[in-house]
Amino acid sequence: MKYLVTFLPLLVLSSAGDEDKVTLANNRFCFELLQSLEGFTETNILFSPYSVSTAMGMIYIGARGETQRELFQGLGYSASGLTHEQVLSAYGPHTSRLQSPQSNATFKVANAGAIDERLALEESYENTLTTSFKADLHKVEFLHGPQATLNLINDWVKEKTDGMIMRLFDGQLDRSLRLMLLNAIYFKGSWNRPFDKTLTEKRQFFKFGGGLRTEVDTMVGRFEVGYHMSDQLRVAIADLPYVGHDFSMTVLLPLKKDGVEQLRRNLTLDLFQSLASELRGREVDVLLPKFKLDTKYVINEPLIRLGIRKIFGGGTDLSGINGDTDLVVNVVLQKTVVEVNEEGSEAAGATGAGLMPLSAAVSPPPVFRVDHPFLFFIRNTRTKDILFAGQVNKL
Repeated sequence: MKYLVTFLPLLVLSSAGDEDKVTLANNRFCFELLQSLEGFTETNILFSPYSVSTAMGMIYIGARGETQRELFQGLGYSASGLTHEQVLSAYGPHTSRLQSPQSNATFKVANAGAIDERLALEESYENTLTTSFKADLHKVEFLHGPQATLNLINDWVKEKTDGMIMRLFDGQLDRSLRLMLLNAIYFKGSWNRPFDKTLTEKRQFFKFGGGLRTEVDTMVGRFEVGYHMSDQLRVAIADLPYVGHDFSMTVLLPLKKDGVEQLRRNLTLDLFQSLASELRGREVDVLLPKFKLDTKYVINEPLIRLGIRKIFGGGTDLSGINGDTDLVVNVVLQKTVVEVNEEGSEAAGATGAGLMPLSAAVSPPPVFRVDHPFLFFIRNTRTKDILFAGQVNKL
């Protein structure tokens, strides 16, 4: 069996409506993937749904038959009202729209393919990768030059994430690999109003379960942010903008110290959108811990739980890639890093799939005190795309 790896759009003209549907599909996939993650109460969660969606999109265009139908359903295309043709036409313009120079933040997306010398791509598939995904294609030797190939891939990831991710792969690559599809995403944004470093001090943060606590550097500031508290859902939500207001970090804080797991398991795209629609700009006293998360996941099992099974074997049809049915996906791997401090946030993700103190006021503002586990999302407020999602259980 030959293997393909994808590391975390195609060309018929698309409309803005189609691009909005791609956003909807990717965001729907974000919450379904978030719900499918299991066993993370003792650690933190961080992933880039956009990066995974893009890498899986590069597989989708080469899938046929039931394999393609599973991806069409599992990636949210069907539920978002997309047709197959619209998926093919809208991905490229959608990515270009995200990287529009309107923003003061730095946001970069890059795709690549490492193609083994033993594999001949279908011309149509290669054209789609280069024209729609703007993918850099590299001829490599997984069999005879695995170390050189490993270095090439890790160097590409390091470059595209501005050094935030130094290595995607450690050790040896599987010599039976035929193709590795790569997606890298990088974001750096400064808060619209930075936190004053002189006010940062050690404060308590309760770990998951509400018992154990640690002392963590906590930033403090009074800002105008989007804010809402839902007594019905027992959650407070604050939307902290970055300079330019094209991007923001949305923090969902359960009112109960041990409520984050229930929130994660119940949070759907519709519920998130409903909460976001209630956000209103007002002055809020924000107490937010500084944090840096660094995660690396094999997400085969979460994808299988979402109904995406055939790409991993058992009737796999990826014949749109090389004209044959001998390719299967070996592993879908994502490494993601995010750092949040007084200046702002910096985040990077790479996905690979293997085929193979506060001043007093007369009427004090609400206090958004993030001192226990919470969810957060970094998103483009103009296009509504969710770029990074995380759950902080301990610091």
